[in-house]
Amino acid sequence: MFKINRTIRKDLVITILLAITIPFLTISFIYANSIKNIINQDVKIYQEAIIKQSSSSLSNIFSSVKMIQRSALGKVISDYIPISYNSTLDKNDILKLKDLIEFLYITDNASSYVNGIYVIFESGYTVSSRNGIREKLLINREWIAEAKASRSSEIYTEFHLAEYNVASPRGEYDSVISVVQEFILPEKNGARVIVQIDIDRTVFNNFVGSIENNEQIPMFLINSKKGKILLENEIYSEYSQKIDRKEIIVKEEVIRDILYLYAYIPTDRIINRFKSVIVGILLIISFVVLISVVTAILLSRTITAPLHELFLCMKQVGQGDFSPVYPHTKYSEVDFLIESFKTMVNEVNNLIALVSRQQSEASEAKFQALQAKINPHFLYNTLDVIRSIALENNNSDISDMTLSLSRLFRYNVGDLKKTNSIGNEILYIKDYLKIQNYRFGDRITVNYDLEPELNNMMITRFILQPIVENAFKYGLELRGRGGELRISGKIEDNDIVISVYDNGPGIEPSKLEFLKSSLSAEPNIKSITKAHGLDNVNLRMKLLYGEKYGLFINSEYGKWTCMNIKIPIIYGEDCDKTSYN
Repeated sequence: MFKINRTIRKDLVITILLAITIPFLTISFIYANSIKNIINQDVKIYQEAIIKQSSSSLSNIFSSVKMIQRSALGKVISDYIPISYNSTLDKNDILKLKDLIEFLYITDNASSYVNGIYVIFESGYTVSSRNGIREKLLINREWIAEAKASRSSEIYTEFHLAEYNVASPRGEYDSVISVVQEFILPEKNGARVIVQIDIDRTVFNNFVGSIENNEQIPMFLINSKKGKILLENEIYSEYSQKIDRKEIIVKEEVIRDILYLYAYIPTDRIINRFKSVIVGILLIISFVVLISVVTAILLSRTITAPLHELFLCMKQVGQGDFSPVYPHTKYSEVDFLIESFKTMVNEVNNLIALVSRQQSEASEAKFQALQAKINPHFLYNTLDVIRSIALENNNSDISDMTLSLSRLFRYNVGDLKKTNSIGNEILYIKDYLKIQNYRFGDRITVNYDLEPELNNMMITRFILQPIVENAFKYGLELRGRGGELRISGKIEDNDIVISVYDNGPGIEPSKLEFLKSSLSAEPNIKSITKAHGLDNVNLRMKLLYGEKYGLFINSEYGKWTCMNIKIPIIYGEDCDKTSYN
């Protein structure tokens, strides 16, 4: 079987490390999670502030345009002239028209947002801040037709070239967004005019690229009625091409029910902020673990050094050197172990000296061998010497008890896999009971009731004795006088059933159920390696004979306990060849 080389020092180092690192790692995890949440919240708040600022900036631009549009409309209403192809304008009308053109021109130049103001009359004439009066200017543009069909709703175009705002063609034209709306003038007999204000593209430069690239947030402005993007910043074009994006979407209203600003806060930006915190925490964890390892090793050495020295002393004695140098310690528990071991070594030395005197005829080599390795044969020889001394002093009780004990020792150190006859097993049980008789005297009576044919049938060694010992330990020793031990055996349903009965205090019902459950459990590797006592005997029987065999217990609390041993009928030669003598 593979044996794990474990030491108290190693386990203590591991325990100290776990005691230090587990709470620290737990606290570090909680701290890191808290920091992550704080960073997450701070970054999100910061990004949302930038988004709100952009939304507010765009809203201000369009609100200013709206105010200019209303101002132009007011001027049109106050100085309205019904221009048509056949109309004749008097001097006053011409002055009003000139005044309107000047007003549009001044308003256009007064605002950095505006790149042209146009008033389109039903007759097809257009009065503008850039071209004065023009016939059919803009009349065929799609957004003009859309404004007429929208019933006074605001129209926001996409970026387009304003080639119509110059008197003569040129190589490059301004790029603009047009805000167009048709108005009905009730005070002018329901006349209709369309006001168009062009917003220069440069106005949106702050939105498109003023923020540094590492802080810029992907954003775009969308016309919700058309579902078309009017404006997007530089980073959005690149960001929109990414696959497997993970982001937080923020939506801000710029013009109610029409224009909305969408922004994406990438989560990897939050993670990047958190990486530096993680690196710092990992460095701290590494430092704490290093300090913990050094501390654990130093503490373990301080605590376990006396135990390790005691271990070396025991190893030295085990190798035959009975004069070790014993360690000194300030720990009372370890000092007690040292003193106990010192006493044991002294007693062994005294025993060796006694055996040496009683067996002076033995050679020096044999003595050295006995001193070098204390093994079961040393114990057998010691018992034989004690028996010889008892016989010399005519003490038959000590002689008989020593003989029984010697036979039991020889029997107990044998191979547990070998079988023996039931008759021989009963003889070993009688040796055991003889020793118990010297202890209990007439307090306990023993009765045997075994069918004669069982004597030659085979049973695995060391099955009966643990059951009898158990009956004494948990039954008869607790009763006092009047104890009875009954060992019976019979053939039942082609199997052998041996019963060990005692009239001790019995077993409590709850504990009895636990024992029954334990004895009936299916054997496995874990149960085999951890089994002891009755479980050990039961598992050996099940593994050797099969699931239907083993130990079966019954008890009446306060009255008796009976352990039944069930084995198959076996005749064979595979038995312990050691004679019972």
